[in-house]
Amino acid sequence: MLVRWLVFIHVIAAFTFFLAHGASAAMAFRLRKESDLQRIRALLDLSQSTITVMGITFLVMGLTGIVMPFFIKIWDKLWVWLSIILMLFVAAWMAWFNEGAYKPLRRLVGLPYMVGGRKLAAEPPASVEAISAHIRKINTVQLVLIGYAIPMLVLWLMVFKPF
Repeated sequence: MLVRWLVFIHVIAAFTFFLAHGASAAMAFRLRKESDLQRIRALLDLSQSTITVMGITFLVMGLTGIVMPFFIKIWDKLWVWLSIILMLFVAAWMAWFNEGAYKPLRRLVGLPYMVGGRKLAAEPPASVEAISAHIRKINTVQLVLIGYAIPMLVLWLMVFKPF
């Protein structure tokens, strides 16, 4: 019965994570079409507003995903290890991508921003050209390949358990 609850919590955490992450995904795609400074700021703030929920639910997903193999004795299965490694890669890559794409953009548009773990106050906005150039450099194809395709591969591994 405990395993069923762990699976339930794991799936609910995944649903909640991806629901909360939808704000960031929508922002990533809409941002490329925006030139109005206020709208760019609003998109960045909307995306950032779900960070806490994403962090908590990712942690719950990870903890339940690590605990369940102990109860059902599947640590010897390659798909378990591959799933964990892939999700850790996605989390690390997304953090790295955010450091180079969206945190600097917050600074450029005159919003409070972070460097590493340090919170910094807003600065005067950069030029429209500098902001547009930075937005054009953000590669949304990478976001789809890493942030969507790899989690779908992990889902496939968990459902079909191929090895």
